[in-house]
Amino acid sequence: MESTAYSELSEFVSRAEERRDLFMFFRSLHFFVEWCEYRKRTFKHFKEKYPAAVQLPEGASSSCMSIRSTSQPGFELVIVWRMHIDEEGKVLPKLDLLTQVPQRALELDQKGAVTAAPLHFRALLGLLGIEAALESLLRLLCGGKPRCPPSTQCCY
Repeated sequence: MESTAYSELSEFVSRAEERRDLFMFFRSLHFFVEWCEYRKRTFKHFKEKYPAAVQLPEGASSSCMSIRSTSQPGFELVIVWRMHIDEEGKVLPKLDLLTQVPQRALELDQKGAVTAAPLHFRALLGLLGIEAALESLLRLLCGGKPRCPPSTQCCY
């Protein structure tokens, strides 16, 4: 695996080279790959479950997932899921929420919900975990109950 393929790895690889700590390097690399596989499976799951709303702009191994409202054009949430490797080699997921909404909606947002959404998403992650937090965002943007065959969920 080339460190240039994953920007999260480049700084860690440099630190590992300086320290010459092979055990930490391989342990961290193992957990990094595990988290990347989990991200891939999770994004794939939501793409299959909500095909009309979920986009993976960079493909199956994407580090970001777009959630588009099909009932309210212009409303989009982007989940950016990166891996952070700390000084000791511990690998942690880092998820951020970016919002894209029409200017008119921002003007009407008197309580600042759109501006506060990234912070509230972080709190939701802490309370529910990754999959449940993503599921709740999808349900919110898809307007509740899906109107499609029971085996799939679509946003209309």
